[in-house]
Amino acid sequence: MATSQRLKYKKFSVDRKWIFLGLSVWFISFFIEIIPIIFLTFFCVINSAMLSFKRYFDAPLDPEFSTFSAILMTVRYGLLFGIITAILTKLVSMIYIKNIKVNYFFMMTGYIVAALLADVFKGYGVVTLGLIVTLLANVYQFFIRKFVVNYSTFEIISYGVTNIIFNSVLFIGFADIFIKIMI
Repeated sequence: MATSQRLKYKKFSVDRKWIFLGLSVWFISFFIEIIPIIFLTFFCVINSAMLSFKRYFDAPLDPEFSTFSAILMTVRYGLLFGIITAILTKLVSMIYIKNIKVNYFFMMTGYIVAALLADVFKGYGVVTLGLIVTLLANVYQFFIRKFVVNYSTFEIISYGVTNIIFNSVLFIGFADIFIKIMI
């Protein structure tokens, strides 16, 4: 009876790698701001997961977290973090989906423009700022898609409309929540 009772319960153990990881993050936090890096990592992961459909088919859709995250990181942590987020969220997703195209680097400049515009117009509320910057960044992307990478009219409209709708939903539904939790 005592043996079967003992088998029900496992001995509590903590893997040493998690203790080491926690202590390392705690130690590093004395030298650099760790919270923005945690959010940067989160945005890279969520953007890569969102764009993973591009591994299987390349539809002219642009539901991405790069614009949203670049604007939020600029508002909360400054322009440098916004630009780094704009670059890394797209770069990590390109590596993750194993599809690196030259036009993606041009699209990355649109996310950098979003971070720059967010810094310029940061006096607005985050939702209003996000909607304005999303529209302006898509105007910039229109010219890039039309005159630099030579997309068709259908692709330009499809990418632009899906991006504006997706980012509008993100900003209206989640921007205030993220700004509050981004310490």
